[in-house]
Amino acid sequence: MPDETFDAVIVGGGTTALYTAMYLMKYGGMSVGIFERRHEIGGCLSTEEAAAPGFRGNQHATMMFDWYHAPFHRDFPEFWDYGAQRDQYLVADGGIFRKEQTCLAIYSEKDDPTQERTAKEIARFSERDADKWLKFWKLWMGDECQRVQIDRIFNPAEFRTAPEVFERQLAVYPQLVEAGFEPDALFLAASHLRAVREYWESKELQYCIERLVLSGAFDITHPGVGPEMLGVASMMAGLGYCRGGTHQIAHSAHKILVKGGAKFFTHAEVEKVIIENGAAKGIRLTDGTEIGARKLVLSTLNPHQLCFDLIGREYLDDRMTRRLELIETSLGCLMWYAFAIHEAPRYEAAAFNPDINETFWLGLAEDADPEHIARETYYMKLGLWPPPEDFCPTVWCHSMRDPSYAPAGKHIANNEQVGPPATALTEREWLDFKKRYAEELISLWSKHAPNMNWDNIIGYDPNTPYDNLRMKNLGPDGAMAGCDRPSYQSFDCRPTPELANHRTPIKNLYCTGGSWWVGSNVGGTEAYNCYKIIATDLGLGKPWEEPGKEEPDSLVEQIKIQNKKTQEAFPRT
Repeated sequence: MPDETFDAVIVGGGTTALYTAMYLMKYGGMSVGIFERRHEIGGCLSTEEAAAPGFRGNQHATMMFDWYHAPFHRDFPEFWDYGAQRDQYLVADGGIFRKEQTCLAIYSEKDDPTQERTAKEIARFSERDADKWLKFWKLWMGDECQRVQIDRIFNPAEFRTAPEVFERQLAVYPQLVEAGFEPDALFLAASHLRAVREYWESKELQYCIERLVLSGAFDITHPGVGPEMLGVASMMAGLGYCRGGTHQIAHSAHKILVKGGAKFFTHAEVEKVIIENGAAKGIRLTDGTEIGARKLVLSTLNPHQLCFDLIGREYLDDRMTRRLELIETSLGCLMWYAFAIHEAPRYEAAAFNPDINETFWLGLAEDADPEHIARETYYMKLGLWPPPEDFCPTVWCHSMRDPSYAPAGKHIANNEQVGPPATALTEREWLDFKKRYAEELISLWSKHAPNMNWDNIIGYDPNTPYDNLRMKNLGPDGAMAGCDRPSYQSFDCRPTPELANHRTPIKNLYCTGGSWWVGSNVGGTEAYNCYKIIATDLGLGKPWEEPGKEEPDSLVEQIKIQNKKTQEAFPRT
């Protein structure tokens, strides 16, 4: 007999576990048990006191887009009030180009909803690009394009084959052509780098777009992803962050789940899924405890752990086994440091545009050439560390917008940069490398902002791909996206075609997590899409079919509502 039994048993207590559990509980009417190996739930929704007492930094995810939690805000109205609140800087995205002593500011949607202010900055480098930017933004913000985007991200693979989805895509095609963004065969086959060079002539704009591409765990030189470049460009003005830290989102989900009766078990590592007659019947923990599942088991671990550890190779055919073994996990390995500082960075490029000091996702570049990003990627793929002139870090300082991140009068600054996989170095080598990188980063940073020197730094917290292994599902390389995002590990192939629809070879065993579509974010796509499959298979409640919630229109409207909330809740002072 099981030691305890639930309708739904969830392996892992991270982002997607919490989100999917919310739907299983409220719309599936299920009792839910969540089993987490670590001492804390939330996974990559992690905000810790870092670098020095009183300073708080996001240990993993830090950026938030307006679409990330659209279904949750619609279906769980208390989600915002419980803590899942998004805000934006004055400048959402930007880049500083040291040799040219220039910078480019992409103003936030909150402060520049028409993007005319951004277009004026782009025009300093290219009048043509400025005109195209305004056309593109107007097209993108139209309801027709937004519906296509919602179709694409908030549906599992099999749902996206519905005729109405294709009809909405076809309706947008002539608008793309008219605006000068025809997705022809060459564009479809292009790499991010090839695509950005064709559509934009300003290297400054090219660099800023491609740096955000890198944050999505894409290799900018890999072919077959040209249209993704436009998607990334469209999100630049929408870059935002979570008020109070991304762990606030975990608190919000936790409050909803506790109120609904869900149970949480920490220090509870799952060893195996219990399989009887080809169906999942529960789980066994490493201490021998067995937990029964009346209706389903959900894994939020990575594909290797799901299939080779929880299930077992004996249940997999040869092709699926080989595809799992070939999954690539070495590109999205990031150096995430937090610096407790006396004063916020002051950039020399502010002489070109003073607003650059108030930028969220700020790239520090030697010069305005996206080849630096390509070369940094090449070095990483070769297992080598790039020279400083090919460093492509981004930096931010949340305490400028949200004083809860640091003590009064002080600040916390953070960075992101591609790093070597965790497996590339030994534990001792990582200790040496952490110190070396801090020195090299501050040397580079101070060339852009002279006050970002060691006299300004109170303390720092090094967070590397090796440190990311505290999240077991990010193993073996510490890749923040779980697995990389080449075309053959994206969209309907993420993580493999056999698993893309969140089903496994075992009946009633479902799967989701950062290695599923769309991946590498703290939004709800992977969880919401998984619930859509479970609800379809088991005949559960479907909120997207309720009157007034029909999709994609209800989610398009919800994004507008959330943007208005951000405007009203956090006015610019």
